[in-house]
Amino acid sequence: MNDKKNTLLAVGAVGAILGSLAFLYFTQFRHPTLSLKPLESLGYVSAEETAKLLNQQGSVVLVCESEEGTRSPNSEAQVKGFNAALAKLPGVTLKTTQDLKRSMDGDPRQWPAGHAEQLAKLGAGAGAVVFIGGMPQEFTKADLAALQGSKCKFVVVTAQAPSLKPLLQQGIIHLAIVNRLKPQPAPSRTETPRQWFDRVYLVAKPDALGELP
Repeated sequence: MNDKKNTLLAVGAVGAILGSLAFLYFTQFRHPTLSLKPLESLGYVSAEETAKLLNQQGSVVLVCESEEGTRSPNSEAQVKGFNAALAKLPGVTLKTTQDLKRSMDGDPRQWPAGHAEQLAKLGAGAGAVVFIGGMPQEFTKADLAALQGSKCKFVVVTAQAPSLKPLLQQGIIHLAIVNRLKPQPAPSRTETPRQWFDRVYLVAKPDALGELP
């Protein structure tokens, strides 16, 4: 019975990952000419929202999860947009941009051992650490202890995951920027980057969880 349950959970986790990839493809990359402009807009708004969290003052560490040490073009585009926004927000500075390597081996429902601890260490000394990457379906006690022991504020830019809402409610994550499960239809008129963001993504906080399931 346990084996069957674990198999179903693993299948569900893989399904969630595939669903997120499909969402990104059909909402951003379905046109013949690949455009990373939407992801630059995502990075731009992420920086604006992080600055609000810090009351427009402090330093930020930007962390990109990289598969086997290789940063994706998607992450690069978000970093570009993030830097462009911070250049216009003199009260908030980018301390550093770091890569957090992730192996795809092991249980897909969880982060690799020590992943959360590394993330917490990378944010040491900053007002906030902004993590661009995938969230696990569930956190281990060691993961939670590592994140809770950090003094910086945690911001995640990620896809929907069942672990998000509890972490926000506990105040472990201070800000989450995630795709909407049902994005609003695209308007017939031209929309600004912020209008696109508000249509496709949502900003969740411990006291404003929005449409998180």
